[in-house]
Amino acid sequence: MRTALLALILTTAAGAASAQIYAPGQPYVGDPMADRLRDRMESHRIQSEQRALYARQHQLNARQTEAEIRAQRQPRPYVPLVDVQPSPDAQRRARQTATARREATAAGVGQIDSWLDRAPQ
Repeated sequence: MRTALLALILTTAAGAASAQIYAPGQPYVGDPMADRLRDRMESHRIQSEQRALYARQHQLNARQTEAEIRAQRQPRPYVPLVDVQPSPDAQRRARQTATARREATAAGVGQIDSWLDRAPQ
């Protein structure tokens, strides 16, 4: 009998200890501070989502603008991957222009040399 009474007391005490009891500092149902906090957290969450959507929209606009700018660029000139031998006519013209440049340079240098070699006055 005593053991049954002791077991009954222990189970009752354990049940009361595990029951949820209001503790100071914890919100309770209908607490206006808890409701305000919940509303504020919800408004912050909504504001965060709006900012994320705004940032995403700007990213998309930036990509679109970049694509438009790239589309408006002048295409790069075609550069063949294999060296193409110039035609004989082009080779001849290159030799003639190189000869003309050398002769013009030699003529200018000759004038300077003759001026430097002149007799002192």
